[in-house]
Order: sequence, then C-alpha cells, then structure tokens
Amino acid sequence: MKRFTSFVWSLLTGSVLLTSCAKKDDALTKGIAITHNDFESVLGWNGNTDGSVTTERAHSGKYALAVGPQAEYSYTYSSILGKMSTAKIRTITLSAWVWVPSDQVPGSLVLAIAHSPERSTPVFYGDISLAKEVKKFKEWQQVSRTFTLPDSIQDTNQLKCYLWRAGNSENVYADDIALRIEN
Repeated sequence: MKRFTSFVWSLLTGSVLLTSCAKKDDALTKGIAITHNDFESVLGWNGNTDGSVTTERAHSGKYALAVGPQAEYSYTYSSILGKMSTAKIRTITLSAWVWVPSDQVPGSLVLAIAHSPERSTPVFYGDISLAKEVKKFKEWQQVSRTFTLPDSIQDTNQLKCYLWRAGNSENVYADDIALRIEN
C-alpha cells in the first residue's frame, strides 16, 4: 500500500510540475512585452540623433519622440528576434500614443525586420500610417496594429521599430511605444 501511495504521489507531483512548465513556456511566447518606453530613459533604443527625443510635448512624463524637418527618423529600438523569445515569433503588436497636427501631415510608426545586423536585406516591413489611422488632431491618440510575420523569419533576424517622418513639414510626436509578442 505504501508503494502504491508513493507511486500515486509521484504521478501527481510530476503532473503539477509539467503543467507549471507548460504555463511558463506559454508566458514566454504569448502576450509578452518586448519593450515599452516613455522616453524618460532610452535603454534598448539606439538613436541616429538625440534631436528626436524632445520635451516639446509628451503623453506621459517629460519626454517623447519627434520627427519633422529636423529629424527624418527617430530613435530606434533594435533587437535580434532570438533574444526576444525562445519560440519563433509569429505575431507582434506595435502600439503608441501619437500627436499629429493635421490630416495633411504624414508620418509612420515602422516595424522592420532585416536579415541580420550585418546584412540589411528586408525580411518584413510593416507600418502604422498616421495619416490613415489618426482621427483626432492636435491631441494625443493611441494607435495600435498587430503584424503577422512571414514564416521565413529566423531567430537571427534583426527587428527595428522607429517613428519615420515620411516627408512631413511639421513635427509628429510618439510616446509610450510598446511592442508585444502575441503568438
């Protein structure tokens, strides 16, 4: 009887441990935040110019990104896909709070994936066109889009996320930018 009780106890303990591991793996690949930045700090973001981080306008805190005549591209988030998840990434949601002066001012939040840091051959390009998505002007509005990535992506590919001017003549702002794996 002791052996049977011990055997049943071992099975139950093993089942609990396996269930715990499965839940942990799911958490690694679904709904996990890759990055969120309110630009009070720029950890993980690489810039081509400090000028894109501004105190002119911010959704939260003191700082936000700005692109316009003074900066074509904003600070850029950059990471290798394999460093963001142990599982293959299939879907990513990009969201941000944006401030656009009018419907005549283009700009885009970009999610781009290249072959590698050394080889910039595009693997995927997606964007949120602010001219199409923003309905309220001269006030902060949240925008979001979920992108389905191609099956051809590899864990060695490089993901970049940035605000692009797209030829606008006035400043466009973004703050509280977030990327999440949705798999």
